[in-house]
Amino acid sequence: MAEVSQIGIFSQILCEGTIDILDKIISLEESKKISYSLNPELFQYIEKNRPQLAQFFQKTTLEEMKGDCIFSIGGDGTILRIARVNPNIPILSINKGRKGFMTEIEADEVNTSLPQFFQGKYKLEEHTKIAATIEDEIQASAINEILITSTDLLKPIDFKVLVDNEVISGSSADGIIIATPIGSTGHNLSSGGSVMDPDLQGLIISWINPINLAIRPVILNFSRNLEVICTTRINPIKMVFDGQVSLEYTTPVKFSISLSQEKVQFYRLRHFTTRWRQHLHPEIRD
Repeated sequence: MAEVSQIGIFSQILCEGTIDILDKIISLEESKKISYSLNPELFQYIEKNRPQLAQFFQKTTLEEMKGDCIFSIGGDGTILRIARVNPNIPILSINKGRKGFMTEIEADEVNTSLPQFFQGKYKLEEHTKIAATIEDEIQASAINEILITSTDLLKPIDFKVLVDNEVISGSSADGIIIATPIGSTGHNLSSGGSVMDPDLQGLIISWINPINLAIRPVILNFSRNLEVICTTRINPIKMVFDGQVSLEYTTPVKFSISLSQEKVQFYRLRHFTTRWRQHLHPEIRD
C-alpha cells in the first residue's frame, strides 16, 4: 500500500463515542503527517462539543471528499451510503453500529488496528455492484442487495425468475432479495439465504414468505442472464437498492439483474472467516 497522506472521515452518528474514536485517531503517531476531513454534520458537532479537536480537521461533504481512503464510523448503513455517494475511494470501516457485518475494526480496536493500516499491512478488497435494468435502461445499482417488494406489505407479488431465458421458479411472495456475496450476511441471511464467500463471483436469490413452500434460495454465477418478472393486482411495487434508494413501478414489469460497471474497494486486515466468526457467531470469539 502506498503512503497515506489524505483521509476523509464520514459518520452519521453524532455522539460522545464518535468523538472518542476521533480522539484516538488523532493521537496516533502516524496521524501527524495526515490531512483529515470530516463531513459537515460531524464537523459541526465536534466544533460545538470539543472545539479543541476541530482544529485537526477540515470540513468537506461526502461527495467532495478526496484522498487515499475514507474512514467510515458507523454500521453497514454508513458504509453503503459512502459506497453509493463516493464509490471511487477505498473504505476502511470502524464499527459504531449494532451488528456491522461489513465493518472491519471495532471501536475499541482503533489504537491497535489503525497503526497496521498506516504500516501498509492491510489488503485492498474489491467488490462489484449489481444493477437492475428495464429494457436496457439502468435503474440503479447496489453493492449489498436489491429488494423487490410491494409498497403495501400486506399485498404479495407474483414472481417469475428466469435464468438464461428459462423459468426456474415462480410463486406469489412478499418479496425477493437478490444479494451479492458481501451482502449475503444481511436481509438475505435473515430470510433464510446462505452466507456466501465474498470471493465468489455470483449472487444469491432468496424469497420473502413465498406461498410455494418448496422454493429455496438459489446461487447463480454472475455470467448467467437473470430476469425477474413481476405482476400484481395492487400497484405500485418498489425496488430498493441497499436500503438507500427506493424506486416505484407499475406491473407487469421485467427487471434484468447483472453486474454493474461500478466497483467498491475496502481495506481489510482480517480474513473474511474471522469477520464471519466475529459478527455471526460472537459466542466463539477468541
